[in-house]
Amino acid sequence: MSKFYPTSNTQIRDIAGIAAGATALINCPKGPRYRILLLSIGNTAAGNGNAPTVASIVDEIKVTLGSKVVRRATGAQIDLINTANGAQYGSYGVGGGANGTGRTYLPIFFEEPWRKRPDVSDGLAVQTGWLDKNGVFQISVKLQTGITPALSCMAVTDAYYNGTGPNNIMKWFADDANTAAATLDLANILQGAPAGDAVESISLFDTSDAKTVTQARLTFGGVVIVDDMTYDQQTAKLKEYDMNPAAGAYHIVFDHDDQLQSLYPVSAIGSSQLTLTLSAASAGTLRRITQRLGDPTA
Repeated sequence: MSKFYPTSNTQIRDIAGIAAGATALINCPKGPRYRILLLSIGNTAAGNGNAPTVASIVDEIKVTLGSKVVRRATGAQIDLINTANGAQYGSYGVGGGANGTGRTYLPIFFEEPWRKRPDVSDGLAVQTGWLDKNGVFQISVKLQTGITPALSCMAVTDAYYNGTGPNNIMKWFADDANTAAATLDLANILQGAPAGDAVESISLFDTSDAKTVTQARLTFGGVVIVDDMTYDQQTAKLKEYDMNPAAGAYHIVFDHDDQLQSLYPVSAIGSSQLTLTLSAASAGTLRRITQRLGDPTA
């Protein structure tokens, strides 16, 4: 009979540096396997009891596992990517009865509950039993200025550990490109990625001056993977596969069919070229988040 690993819902109490404009550090105990972290955010100085937007409280979030940053994105970008997998996975706001009591809950998913195969979803949860005394599992949350922030964290965990070291997880890598026209050409976007990784998705966010990606062309090794697909075409395709992309990003998703076999191995890519058409000429930056399945220590 296989061993049973019940889930636990645990408050993470080791949180330091909660202040306006500061970077708060959430130190997660080592040993458990982490399925979800649920951040509660608010502004106790707000002049109303409304639930705040994620962007009004949180700037950038980083996840460090061992000694490497394995995820980096703004809170708003995390929310958009979560929502693309289903509206129910987005942030959840709760209004309060008095000023400053509104809270918004932002999940950070490690297991991926939107996947149809429970073993795949479960297998992506982050094991920490391999961490030694020098390794950490830490979430850094850069807080916005001009607020009196409230921040807490609850974790959904279990005690499973494979006993052999880190498991493959979904890593998020953020890159910013300068924009100076209505088109943007990016070459070799996966240069330096470990050959053992596999690409799950590429999310292209609105530029810093509010221009949107209206069309994309992607080639790997000279082979056309995305052939000048418009935003509307890409959105319609993802919706046909039960996804829920929202305004704010153009998502290229390789496993929209929910099969890990559809991820694109880095070892098979070689050169790459990504050409984007924007809604108008831009003079800012464009954030790209690439999700890759792989070893968190690589």
